[in-house]
Amino acid sequence: MASRDACRTASPPVDERGSRAWEARAACRFQDAELWFSRRTWARAMAICAACPVLENCRAAVLRREKGLPRCHRNGVVAGLTGPQRHALDRRAEREAGGGREPQARSPAAPRPACPAPCGTRAAYQRHLRRREPVDEACRSANARGAGRYRRTGSTTPRPPSPRCGPDPRSSSPEH
Repeated sequence: MASRDACRTASPPVDERGSRAWEARAACRFQDAELWFSRRTWARAMAICAACPVLENCRAAVLRREKGLPRCHRNGVVAGLTGPQRHALDRRAEREAGGGREPQARSPAAPRPACPAPCGTRAAYQRHLRRREPVDEACRSANARGAGRYRRTGSTTPRPPSPRCGPDPRSSSPEH
């Protein structure tokens, strides 16, 4: 019940019948709010919660109020639990509500090409390193060219040739 922002929550802590009357019997009712949010006093706060006659109502209310919140948004001791403990309970409840099914796997990786990259490319150089194979000279020079290009441009892919305006300066015949 000792949440700093309990009055601002969208769903107030209520019992099964919709009543908040249990809050009047809470052991934390007249305690200093800072007691619940200072790590130095958490042990004392947890002891007060452990002796509270409405601990179960409080715990159910806070878990309902914080349902789906990330771990970083659960602060202090509430209902005898720290933020990470409440988050773990919420996650466990989600797994149990999901019918015990396994969490969804990540999307499958992009399919690998049927044939490996030919020697003389950066991809082949990296493949040699990955497989701990000896690196041939063509792959080594392709990697060096790519590394140099990356240092100059910030990209390992070559730029497409830019369209030129006017006559080609390399041509030897005049256009007049």
